[in-house]
Amino acid sequence: MFNKSSFLARNFSTAMLNYRAAGNPQVFLRVAQGENVLGDLVFELYEDKVPGLAENFATLAEEKLQGNSFHSGMAGLGISAGRFGEENHSAFDMRLPDEDLQLRHHKRGLISMTNNGEHTNGSEFMITFNEARFLDGYQVICGELVEGDAVLAKLEEACNRHGEVNGDVRIVDSGSK
Repeated sequence: MFNKSSFLARNFSTAMLNYRAAGNPQVFLRVAQGENVLGDLVFELYEDKVPGLAENFATLAEEKLQGNSFHSGMAGLGISAGRFGEENHSAFDMRLPDEDLQLRHHKRGLISMTNNGEHTNGSEFMITFNEARFLDGYQVICGELVEGDAVLAKLEEACNRHGEVNGDVRIVDSGSK
């Protein structure tokens, strides 16, 4: 008997998932390793799908991420930043709800909000180096890389297999694009 859902799962790649939409805002993160500026990462934020988390990330980029370090990362997985002290609070000094856990970690260059359980999104985020399906349903994606894959490759090279980032890798400037 024909099963439509299993046919679709077998025959259509997750690469067909497209969360981009005209009119979504873009932000940039200018990244440096030591004194060497690596370049800009430009992200489209999914304002049409996760408006609160997109606004949070845009506000972080405008007001708080300058000077922030990438504090952990692992090649093949992702790199994390956005840590400010012990608490993972949003740009609005509170935890934010999970808006859409249906978005899939299906490719490189997604911004995934790091949390401490349900409805605890704040300032910490991870940029994926690959698909990360084990995060599906646990962390909300709020945007994707649209420019700067060579810069992302340099960030991945800075990560070791112990979850550490080699050298002083930080965001030196950020804001709206």
